[in-house]
Amino acid sequence: MNFVYIKNYLNISRSKKFQFMKYIYSFDKFKVNNQKIILNDNSLIIELSKDSSLETAKKAIDKFFENEEEIISIFVDKLIFEKDKLIILHNEKIIKKVKI
Repeated sequence: MNFVYIKNYLNISRSKKFQFMKYIYSFDKFKVNNQKIILNDNSLIIELSKDSSLETAKKAIDKFFENEEEIISIFVDKLIFEKDKLIILHNEKIIKKVKI
């Protein structure tokens, strides 16, 4: 699976979150399969279908949040769920460890 990690997503307004969900589901070049809110990290992880264009998804997300300096989006290759934490990896390097 392919994922995009959106740091500080929960810090935006409810209306902006609603606009983003409508926006992200409107594309044909990538399809959102699932979304995971990480409360301890104020982030969102979007799971994309295998045939999705990661570049298009990343560009679309970055464009939507271009005026939100605190929002950062990163490709994620793998999510590892351990006993009490979530490990987020990109290119086999740990991006973040979050207690769950």
